[in-house]
Amino acid sequence: MEESYPIRVSQIGLVSVVDVSIGAIIQFGDRAEGSPKLNALAVQRAVDHTKAGSVYFESYPIFDRPLPKLIDPVADAGEDVRIKRVNHCPRINVGCISVVGVGSTSSLLAGNAMRTIAESRIKHIRQYEKTLIPIT
Repeated sequence: MEESYPIRVSQIGLVSVVDVSIGAIIQFGDRAEGSPKLNALAVQRAVDHTKAGSVYFESYPIFDRPLPKLIDPVADAGEDVRIKRVNHCPRINVGCISVVGVGSTSSLLAGNAMRTIAESRIKHIRQYEKTLIPIT
């Protein structure tokens, strides 16, 4: 059975966001579903990337691992959870939002999200030559 939800209006006085990363969502108002996803390789090398060769996602198992399961004792017991809300004023009023940064696949939301599944997998690689320091 599909339920209908009333449309709500988000009224926000001021929004100041300095930085939003890849895969992030900034949204004002309700959304039914969101699924931001980011796979990233951050490579720092002593030599130029064109001379050092390529790096591939397939070389790192972190990108193929299954997502961890959410353990919810109520849902796992087979019990139904029903929520009924009555919004006498279906308006979301927010005065001021000040954010320095919204990270990869994160969400800044003034409203309701019925379902959100976010995933961010980042592998940092630093490749530098080792310099041997003589012990005196």
